[in-house]
Amino acid sequence: MPDPRTLGGFTLTRLLGEGGMGRVYLGRNRAGVQAAVKVVRADLAGDPEFRARFGHEIEAATRVRSPYTAALLAADAAADPPWMATEYVPAPSLRDAVSLHGPMPPEQVRLLGVGLADALAAIHAAGIVHRDLKPANVLLGPDGPRVIDFGIARAADATMLTRTGAVVGTPGFIAPEQITHARSAPPGDVFALGGVLAYAATGRPPFGTGDVNALLYRTVHAEPDLAGVPEPLAGIVRRCLDRDPERRPSTAEVRAALSAGPEDRPGAGWLPATLTPTPTRPVVREPRWRVLAAAVGVLVVLALAGGVSYLALRPTSSPDPTPTAAPPVTSATTAPPTTTTTTTTAPPTTSDVQVATEATGFSSPSGNIACYLSPNSVRCDIAQATWDPSTVPNRPAGCQGVWGDALEVTGSDRPDFVCHGDTVFGTGPILDYGRSLRVGDVTCASRQTGVECRVGASGHGFSLSRTTYQFF
Repeated sequence: MPDPRTLGGFTLTRLLGEGGMGRVYLGRNRAGVQAAVKVVRADLAGDPEFRARFGHEIEAATRVRSPYTAALLAADAAADPPWMATEYVPAPSLRDAVSLHGPMPPEQVRLLGVGLADALAAIHAAGIVHRDLKPANVLLGPDGPRVIDFGIARAADATMLTRTGAVVGTPGFIAPEQITHARSAPPGDVFALGGVLAYAATGRPPFGTGDVNALLYRTVHAEPDLAGVPEPLAGIVRRCLDRDPERRPSTAEVRAALSAGPEDRPGAGWLPATLTPTPTRPVVREPRWRVLAAAVGVLVVLALAGGVSYLALRPTSSPDPTPTAAPPVTSATTAPPTTTTTTTTAPPTTSDVQVATEATGFSSPSGNIACYLSPNSVRCDIAQATWDPSTVPNRPAGCQGVWGDALEVTGSDRPDFVCHGDTVFGTGPILDYGRSLRVGDVTCASRQTGVECRVGASGHGFSLSRTTYQFF
């Protein structure tokens, strides 16, 4: 089934991600409001019971009011396919941030816990149990965390349990009672909150990783590994992860344990640019939270400077004329750039090549470049507030001073600038220097001099750094 281009008054510009319940797209309505539009997958959409449950959950989700949740903007459980649109938060998930930058400093973990406790309190007050709170469902916004994906979990949960009797949730964060009795209630979300805070503080899940069955067994029978969680955080995290739901604290008790009062909460500047990295275990990457904080603030800085550039490549042999990883052209293009350079650069030859089977992203170790690859296209963004105009191809007039510039290459055509209003920063882990990533026919290499990407079938590609572009 092809990706939709419009849904419920939203124009869908690109794929943000894909999970067990469906696909999520970046959408924009006529008023210019951006939204994360989740489209329910076909097998769930074909179940009348799911649609009924989904409709009830949507109604409940409209009652959730919290600065730390992504607000529900619109939804339609009767549509084909069912969908829901929530506030789009241009920020990395906790999972991606920890993967890129290592464990969070204790003060940020504390503030994270306060925000998540407030979010869960609002969700529970609306009669909803999240059921799948995990690092991927927590976004690190510039003014506090945002919990996403509530309002659909129960409908999918009940449908899958009815069909298969399987446990629904994320191993390592799902509560023991959900595993043993398929019982979901607010204490299960508190258990997941404890796991999320342990992950933020240590960079690893409290019950380890590996085989799913082993994870589920350890969750039910073993004690969580909280080594590295600093006091006093460790005390409340341990209480949240109690196997007995009756002994776990309420969200109000979690908040009281973490905060100095009702006004103590995450807000603007909770991820300052001068964070002091915390020491990590030897196997964990050195934290780069200063880079994350800068990336969180890039919306404001680059909107003024007009300094983000986007590139997208599509080979002539592509069977899909509208690949989801490359946003559509939104403005007229100009004549072929006069400052581009034709080169005979060889394809990436690094020996360490990672191969992915699905569209995925990465960031360079410097934090300046981020790319998103699909099997037949690639787009790279660069965070650069200023640029030597002699090294940058001509922009269309409409791109001057906007949030982002982009380059799009199709087949043998020369690159042209187009304008876009989003970013691919935060869509994947760091790709170390000297390593390459391949998705389908596209390969990108990360080097100290920048990033180079190439479409194998056509041989066309580009390299980019903070000082120059090259096209070939």
